[in-house]
Amino acid sequence: MTNPFKIKKEERGLLAVSLIIFVLLNAMTICSNWDAYTEGATGGFWSIFTRRFSMSGYDCWSWITVSGMRIHFATARHPLYLTFLYPMYLLNHWLILQTGFNWAVFFIGIVIVLSAVYSAIFLYRILREVIGLSRRQSLLLDALFFSFGHVMLPSMVPDHFIISTMLLLLTAYIAGTKMQKGRPMAAWQTMTLLFFTAGMATSNGVKTLIAAWFANRSRLFRPRYLLIAVVAPVIALVAINRWQYYALEVPQQQVIANIEKKAALHPNAKMTKKQEEHRRWVEKHDMKRAGDGLLSLMDFSSPRLPAIIENFVGEPILIHSDHALGDVYHDRPVIVHYQSVWGYVLVAAVMLFLILGLLTGARERLLQMLLLWLSCDVMLHLVLGFGINECYIMASGWLFIIPISMGYLMRRLQGGCRLAAEATVLLLALLLWGHNGWMVLHHLM
Repeated sequence: MTNPFKIKKEERGLLAVSLIIFVLLNAMTICSNWDAYTEGATGGFWSIFTRRFSMSGYDCWSWITVSGMRIHFATARHPLYLTFLYPMYLLNHWLILQTGFNWAVFFIGIVIVLSAVYSAIFLYRILREVIGLSRRQSLLLDALFFSFGHVMLPSMVPDHFIISTMLLLLTAYIAGTKMQKGRPMAAWQTMTLLFFTAGMATSNGVKTLIAAWFANRSRLFRPRYLLIAVVAPVIALVAINRWQYYALEVPQQQVIANIEKKAALHPNAKMTKKQEEHRRWVEKHDMKRAGDGLLSLMDFSSPRLPAIIENFVGEPILIHSDHALGDVYHDRPVIVHYQSVWGYVLVAAVMLFLILGLLTGARERLLQMLLLWLSCDVMLHLVLGFGINECYIMASGWLFIIPISMGYLMRRLQGGCRLAAEATVLLLALLLWGHNGWMVLHHLM
């Protein structure tokens, strides 16, 4: 396979338009608090960013890490992310000393923009090359995908989700191409994809292994293939994570312990009151954790039906107008309903397209693979209850099944039915871009 990151002539228009859109979205995020976000402080980056950045519960840990090497995310679940951010921190630290200006938001912004652009490119290739749609249909479905609320948001916030989306779409594109041609994925391809997808988020590694299984079938389980494609990247990620822990996290823990010790000796009454208020809010709106240790990540008790309707399906597609872009750990109720029945109608229309597409393409191996991917998200969030109170922020890891399944439906339609479907997709995309874009703009302004 040729270099998947090389832009083809047909894709130049999509590249230009998507680049403009994602640059503007990220510029909106940065400019919303320009002076604070670019302040070259010698410390206190936690306060600078967390007091101002709040978008649906997405984290700004990457800004803080690149600004001052403070690690606030679980590196065991994202074993490669800190290694990815560390060189940016070193460069940014030097630039702050030279210019007094914090460049972290720009470094992360470049990463987010490139990830979003390539997500658009890889989805377009799946629709165009693997499914065989026309250029117009592929562009329409690509536009629909990025009109979804929690695909648009990861494309403009300093979190890892759009990076994961890009890597998963790359994996789906490579696996889909291999299945289409009846060729297996090479061991080095599986190794590389597993290293980066699982490195960004360990749960993504399961999806990569599923893709390798669909492309290779029984070849995947050959000892040599397993050793190169699976064992080697897993060992590498564990080694990287352990090095990060002892080289970067342990020293930070000692610094934080000293800060907390000093704060305990000289308590700030106003700050203590705010912390207590926040603790009570979190207790009320947090997951109903099943226990300690690994069980603390699971919630078996929260009602599933409202979580499915509003958080797993609704909010990822159409952002709720009430408490728009609020954070469930600060100011947003766990369940928010749409103000009008039309919100449910629009989401239902998108889901109807998904169901019809799944029925139409039920025999397609790529769609079967994506359904198995989706089952992983259903198991993780709805069965085990991982992040069930804000599962919408992780939806960009599965929402691409909607335009892809719709692609199989549109390929089957003929004449007037095809034109009607294209017009409906265009209408849905315009409505979603308008509503979700306005929610974002209103929140930032």
